[in-house]
This record gives sequence, C-alpha cells and structure tokens, in this order.
Amino acid sequence: QVWFRLGTVSMQLKDWRTALHAFSEVVQQEPTESDAWANVAAVHMHNKQPSEAYPALNESLKYNRNNWRVWVNKLFICLDLEKYDEAIQACHTLLDMRTQQQDKIPPLEEKCVRGIVGGSLRQYEQSREDAVALDSARRSLSRVHDLLSRLGAETKSEAWVWETIAYFHRFVGDDRKTLIENLMKEYRALLQSGWEKDEHQVDKVVKVVTQICQLHLQDEAKESLVKARFLVKNVIQKIQSVYLDPTRIPVSVEKLRAIQDEIQTATS
Repeated sequence: QVWFRLGTVSMQLKDWRTALHAFSEVVQQEPTESDAWANVAAVHMHNKQPSEAYPALNESLKYNRNNWRVWVNKLFICLDLEKYDEAIQACHTLLDMRTQQQDKIPPLEEKCVRGIVGGSLRQYEQSREDAVALDSARRSLSRVHDLLSRLGAETKSEAWVWETIAYFHRFVGDDRKTLIENLMKEYRALLQSGWEKDEHQVDKVVKVVTQICQLHLQDEAKESLVKARFLVKNVIQKIQSVYLDPTRIPVSVEKLRAIQDEIQTATS
C-alpha cells in the first residue's frame, strides 16, 4: 500500500518516472492488483508509449473486467497500435456496460469509431495482394459492419453514426438504395430545432443532401428524380426562410442550387 500511495501522489504531482517505479513495485509484489496495472498503463500512455501500455492494460483487465475507464484506455491504445479487432471488442464491451450504467459511462467517441472504420478499410486495401491477410481483413470488415449496425440501432439520433455507416457501405460497394437510406437517416438526425440558423449545421445538411441527390441522379428513374427535386427544394426554402438578407445566405447553398438545376435538366 505504501508503494501504491507513492505512485498515486507522484501521478498527482506529475512525477511520472517515480509513479511508474512505484506502481511497477506494486505489480511485482501483487501481480493481481488490477488498479496498479491500470496505473502503469496510464503512465505509459502519458509518455506516449502505447506498446508498453498495451500489455499492462491486458493485465489489468485480466483481474478486473468491470472497470470501464480501463476499457476506454484499451480502445485508444488499440487504435494507436492498429489492433482494430480488439478495438471493436472494447467498443462492444463499453456498449454492454453502458446499457447497465448509462448515467456513469459516456457514449463511444466519434473519433474512435471513425478511426476503427477508416483503419479497417485501409488495412483491407493494403492486403489485396496477400490472400491470408485479405481473408483476415474481410473478417475484420464483417466485425466493423456488426459494430456499425449496433450503433445504428442504439444511437438513432446521432448524425455522425449514419454518415459513418454510409461511408462504410459506399466503400464495400453496397447498393444505391442502402446508401440513400443511411444518408436519409443522417439527414433526419441533422434536422434539430434551429439547424437552418446555424451555418455549420447548414453546411452539414447541404453536404448530405448533395450526396443523396447525386445518388438519385445516378439512378435516373423518374421516381428518384422527383424525390431529389422535392428534397433539395424543401431544404433551400427552409434555409432561405430565415435570411431576410439574401446576401447572408451561406455560400454552401449554391451547391444545392447547382444540384437543383441538374435535376431540372434531367427531368426535362
């Protein structure tokens, strides 16, 4: 306990070298001390040493799998080390824990989920010339799909989730209908009260509406073009309704007007 207290005080004083020495003494004397292993990992994380933090986090979780903060740290370390399958496992564990303690455990961070998706897709691209690595990468993409499906079911109001899902499905070559459905869910999630008064939100809405309309234009079917025309018309009218001075309308709206002209040409 003396070593543990020394380590704790040293961390508070930002004396990381002493803290690491103290907690290392603790785990040598008490190898099953989960909190000490977690603190060893925390010091390595502070020192930007993910390879050293990783085994310490695993030791901590071996003896206590119920500490959500350790799982969050493992998620970040696995992203640093490009261990995306383990990062996905950490996400599922945190989601499971969150269903039981929602008021205590924060939701998954957007940057973590995007990091898993982007990293897994990048590994898939890099493994195309290696049959064994390609098979492993495909299994990883299946796990990414399962994670995104779960997030879509549990976080229906988060626009970034649907944007990430649409990005993933576009990469793996899913059909146009699925892409439009996911982008429409992102669009609806963005329509929070007063969105048209927030230029940043307007830019996001314009981006997703542009993507939806481009997919409808690729379809070329009359029904798709009609849907696109009504969608872009309604968004433009909604934005214009809050700007008495037309010169103050966000520049991004010009993209919608260009799409509107393109749709008009396609339907004429």
